[in-house]
Amino acid sequence: MFKTNFVNRMWKINPTIKIYDLDGTIIDSSHRAVANADGSINLDKWRENCTKENIFRDELLPMYWQLVNDYKNGDIIVICTARVLNKHDMEFIHSMGIYYDYIISRPIGVATIDDVLKWNQCKHFFNLKQFKKLPKILYDDNVKTLSRFFSKGCEVVNAKEWNKAFS
Repeated sequence: MFKTNFVNRMWKINPTIKIYDLDGTIIDSSHRAVANADGSINLDKWRENCTKENIFRDELLPMYWQLVNDYKNGDIIVICTARVLNKHDMEFIHSMGIYYDYIISRPIGVATIDDVLKWNQCKHFFNLKQFKKLPKILYDDNVKTLSRFFSKGCEVVNAKEWNKAFS
């Protein structure tokens, strides 16, 4: 895990843990997605399209500015994505000023469905003593992920609807 420190920020005694997805939430990477006949994403084509040139064609969505505001105001920012991050993804994240305290991504070779993967990788924020009592908000565009986190007591924001409202 890396920690960004690009800007001055306030520190809160009781921050909120803000968990942000990447694709469809703060980054528009839809130009890299190829759909299968059933509408699901063709993961092999997605991996082929994860070149530096394609990654740097991604664009920031309006919710990016919410993340920046939350970071500067002293909340704990967790980036949690279901994709495997490569060195070009990290270069993009850092070059675009996507601030975070923790970054969590899919381990190579793990095929767990997105909502289960994200919950398994974030549940320590709900169980460990130093995080347990802090409020938590998930920003994601996947309804299954939103439902899973909501069922665990997390406040949720549908990023697809939020971005549409602020576009």
